[in-house]
Amino acid sequence: MSFALGPYEVDIATSFGPRITSLRRRGGPELLAHLGDDVVIEQASGPYVFRGGHRLWAAPETPAVTYAPDDHECAISASEGYVSISAPPDSAGISKRIVVSESKNGLMVEHVLTFGSDHHAEQPLAPWAITQFPMGGHAVLPLAGGDTSPLPNRNLVLWPYTNVDDPRISFRSDAVVVEAGPGAKIKLGAGPSPGQLGYFRDGWLFLKTVESGRGRTVPDFGAVGQVYVGDGFCELESVGPVSSAAPGTSAVLTEMWSVAECSSLGEARQRVTHGLATP
Repeated sequence: MSFALGPYEVDIATSFGPRITSLRRRGGPELLAHLGDDVVIEQASGPYVFRGGHRLWAAPETPAVTYAPDDHECAISASEGYVSISAPPDSAGISKRIVVSESKNGLMVEHVLTFGSDHHAEQPLAPWAITQFPMGGHAVLPLAGGDTSPLPNRNLVLWPYTNVDDPRISFRSDAVVVEAGPGAKIKLGAGPSPGQLGYFRDGWLFLKTVESGRGRTVPDFGAVGQVYVGDGFCELESVGPVSSAAPGTSAVLTEMWSVAECSSLGEARQRVTHGLATP
């Protein structure tokens, strides 16, 4: 189903999800990746098919919970400037909802995990919002800086398969820039307050805000903002604070999205880092 939200157009899946399968600024190109059904994670409760677009997972990455299949009908509720996508409980006993609404400067995207009575809360969980893009662009992961304190003020988190000598990774004083090109998998994260993440491709810049993890418990060593490249796509990911995951409770993560034309990677980096949250 397609919806107009101010100057933005989004497509929502109805037979799986909740997923946003398409995003465009009116008159502009498609921004999200479309993968078909050929990228799959197989696990005990069935296959999780990536398909592309934007999805909601639960962190930390635990196969039985994170990769619970989402091939089920979703309930869609919409009004002017607003659309909500709700899924029934999955095999892990978690119901997921994504709400997209028009805001002054773009789109507000809310992600809600609700833990049902059949969910066994062995560990705290956090909402994990993941946006997939086609290869051929550059992801920008800001780093806090400019503080004269003798104490550390930022984390740069590396996943085991990430090679810091990979020529697609470029370290700058204010950000890490990752080229989304062919090669080995890459994943990096930053915290506690990267502010926002960006993806620049073919003259267009996508921005998403990242909630601060300062003073809160966040998975992945506090990396609230993450970039992944592999398997033919690039992901910008944000992770919220952990919740007790007790039955009947919910955890919420909110992102703000914007899309604009951009003349160069240098300009894109400046726009992404300009929104950096105060450490």
